[in-house]
Amino acid sequence: MTTETTTDDDRQRRLARRVTVGTVVVLLLVAATGLEAWPLTAFRLFSTVRTGTSSGFTLVAIAPDGTSAPVLLPQNQVFRSTTHQYADLAHESPQTQHAKVLAWLDAAGIDPADVATVELVRTTRRPDPAGVPQITAQTVVVRVTP
Repeated sequence: MTTETTTDDDRQRRLARRVTVGTVVVLLLVAATGLEAWPLTAFRLFSTVRTGTSSGFTLVAIAPDGTSAPVLLPQNQVFRSTTHQYADLAHESPQTQHAKVLAWLDAAGIDPADVATVELVRTTRRPDPAGVPQITAQTVVVRVTP
Protein backbone atom coordinates (compact mmCIF):
# COMPACT_ATOMS: atom_id res chain seq x y z
CA MET A 1 0.00 0.00 0.00
CA THR A 2 2.84 2.42 0.66
CA THR A 3 4.21 1.81 -2.83
CA GLU A 4 0.82 2.62 -4.31
CA THR A 5 0.54 5.78 -2.15
CA THR A 6 4.04 6.85 -3.14
CA THR A 7 3.22 6.33 -6.80
CA ASP A 8 0.05 8.44 -6.45
CA ASP A 9 1.98 11.16 -4.62
CA ASP A 10 4.65 11.16 -7.32
CA ARG A 11 1.99 11.36 -10.03
CA GLN A 12 0.31 14.31 -8.30
CA ARG A 13 3.63 16.11 -7.88
CA ARG A 14 4.51 15.61 -11.56
CA LEU A 15 1.07 16.86 -12.58
CA ALA A 16 1.40 19.89 -10.31
CA ARG A 17 4.83 20.68 -11.79
CA ARG A 18 3.52 20.36 -15.34
CA VAL A 19 0.57 22.64 -14.62
CA THR A 20 2.81 25.21 -12.90
CA VAL A 21 5.44 25.18 -15.64
CA GLY A 22 2.76 25.30 -18.34
CA THR A 23 1.05 28.28 -16.72
CA VAL A 24 4.32 30.18 -16.34
CA VAL A 25 5.31 29.43 -19.96
CA VAL A 26 1.91 30.62 -21.27
CA LEU A 27 2.11 33.84 -19.22
CA LEU A 28 5.65 34.53 -20.43
CA LEU A 29 4.64 33.94 -24.06
CA VAL A 30 1.65 36.25 -23.70
CA ALA A 31 3.80 38.97 -22.14
CA ALA A 32 6.53 38.56 -24.79
CA THR A 33 4.11 38.70 -27.74
CA GLY A 34 1.88 41.43 -26.31
CA LEU A 35 -1.26 39.32 -26.78
CA GLU A 36 -4.43 41.02 -25.55
CA ALA A 37 -6.98 38.20 -25.57
CA TRP A 38 -8.93 37.97 -22.35
CA PRO A 39 -8.20 36.40 -19.92
CA LEU A 40 -4.65 36.36 -21.25
CA THR A 41 -3.16 39.82 -21.48
CA ALA A 42 0.26 41.37 -21.44
CA PHE A 43 -0.80 43.23 -18.27
CA ARG A 44 -0.22 46.66 -19.82
CA LEU A 45 -3.20 48.28 -18.11
CA PHE A 46 -1.22 51.03 -16.38
CA SER A 47 2.23 50.52 -17.83
CA THR A 48 2.10 53.05 -20.67
CA VAL A 49 3.83 56.37 -20.23
CA ARG A 50 1.42 59.06 -19.17
CA THR A 51 1.77 62.70 -20.03
CA GLY A 52 0.56 65.63 -17.99
CA THR A 53 -2.15 66.36 -20.55
CA SER A 54 -5.67 65.18 -19.75
CA SER A 55 -9.02 65.70 -21.39
CA GLY A 56 -12.66 65.21 -20.56
CA PHE A 57 -16.17 65.99 -21.70
CA THR A 58 -18.70 68.37 -20.19
CA LEU A 59 -22.28 69.11 -21.16
CA VAL A 60 -23.02 72.83 -21.25
CA ALA A 61 -26.53 74.26 -21.41
CA ILE A 62 -26.78 77.49 -23.43
CA ALA A 63 -29.77 79.72 -22.63
CA PRO A 64 -31.54 81.78 -25.32
CA ASP A 65 -29.74 84.92 -24.04
CA GLY A 66 -26.33 83.23 -24.58
CA THR A 67 -25.47 82.51 -20.96
CA SER A 68 -24.06 79.09 -20.31
CA ALA A 69 -23.97 76.70 -17.39
CA PRO A 70 -22.59 73.18 -17.02
CA VAL A 71 -25.15 70.38 -16.81
CA LEU A 72 -24.30 68.94 -13.39
CA LEU A 73 -25.70 65.49 -12.74
CA PRO A 74 -26.35 64.19 -9.22
CA GLN A 75 -23.33 62.47 -7.69
CA ASN A 76 -24.68 58.95 -7.36
CA GLN A 77 -23.52 55.74 -8.99
CA VAL A 78 -26.19 55.66 -11.72
CA PHE A 79 -25.55 59.17 -13.02
CA ARG A 80 -21.79 58.94 -12.64
CA SER A 81 -21.76 56.01 -15.03
CA THR A 82 -23.95 57.78 -17.63
CA THR A 83 -21.36 60.52 -18.08
CA HIS A 84 -19.19 57.90 -19.79
CA GLN A 85 -21.72 58.08 -22.63
CA TYR A 86 -20.72 61.69 -23.39
CA ALA A 87 -17.88 60.54 -25.64
CA ASP A 88 -20.33 58.56 -27.81
CA LEU A 89 -22.92 61.34 -28.11
CA ALA A 90 -21.48 62.83 -31.31
CA HIS A 91 -21.76 59.44 -33.05
CA GLU A 92 -25.37 58.78 -32.04
CA SER A 93 -28.39 59.39 -34.26
CA PRO A 94 -30.07 62.81 -33.84
CA GLN A 95 -33.04 61.11 -32.13
CA THR A 96 -30.79 59.38 -29.62
CA GLN A 97 -28.81 62.59 -29.00
CA HIS A 98 -32.07 64.44 -28.35
CA ALA A 99 -33.39 61.75 -25.99
CA LYS A 100 -30.15 61.56 -24.00
CA VAL A 101 -29.83 65.33 -23.70
CA LEU A 102 -33.42 65.60 -22.46
CA ALA A 103 -32.76 62.86 -19.89
CA TRP A 104 -29.57 64.57 -18.68
CA LEU A 105 -31.28 67.95 -18.44
CA ASP A 106 -34.13 66.37 -16.46
CA ALA A 107 -31.68 64.63 -14.12
CA ALA A 108 -29.84 67.92 -13.58
CA GLY A 109 -33.10 69.71 -12.80
CA ILE A 110 -32.91 71.98 -15.84
CA ASP A 111 -36.09 72.78 -17.75
CA PRO A 112 -35.48 72.14 -21.47
CA ALA A 113 -37.70 75.14 -22.26
CA ASP A 114 -35.02 77.37 -20.66
CA VAL A 115 -32.28 75.97 -22.92
CA ALA A 116 -31.63 76.99 -26.53
CA THR A 117 -28.94 74.38 -27.14
CA VAL A 118 -26.73 71.92 -25.30
CA GLU A 119 -23.07 71.63 -26.25
CA LEU A 120 -20.78 68.71 -25.58
CA VAL A 121 -17.42 70.37 -24.88
CA ARG A 122 -14.09 68.57 -24.86
CA THR A 123 -11.71 70.27 -22.45
CA THR A 124 -7.96 69.65 -22.50
CA ARG A 125 -5.86 70.44 -19.44
CA ARG A 126 -2.13 70.54 -18.83
CA PRO A 127 -0.42 71.26 -15.51
CA ASP A 128 1.43 74.53 -15.06
CA PRO A 129 4.94 74.54 -13.51
CA ALA A 130 3.37 74.38 -10.04
CA GLY A 131 1.38 71.28 -11.05
CA VAL A 132 -2.02 72.97 -11.11
CA PRO A 133 -4.12 71.83 -14.12
CA GLN A 134 -4.82 74.67 -16.56
CA ILE A 135 -7.30 74.57 -19.43
CA THR A 136 -5.38 74.65 -22.70
CA ALA A 137 -8.22 74.02 -25.17
CA GLN A 138 -11.99 73.73 -25.34
CA THR A 139 -13.69 72.32 -28.41
CA VAL A 140 -17.40 71.95 -29.05
CA VAL A 141 -17.85 68.36 -30.21
CA VAL A 142 -21.61 68.44 -30.89
CA ARG A 143 -24.58 70.76 -30.41
CA VAL A 144 -28.03 69.39 -29.62
CA THR A 145 -31.27 71.38 -29.50
CA PRO A 146 -33.53 70.03 -26.77
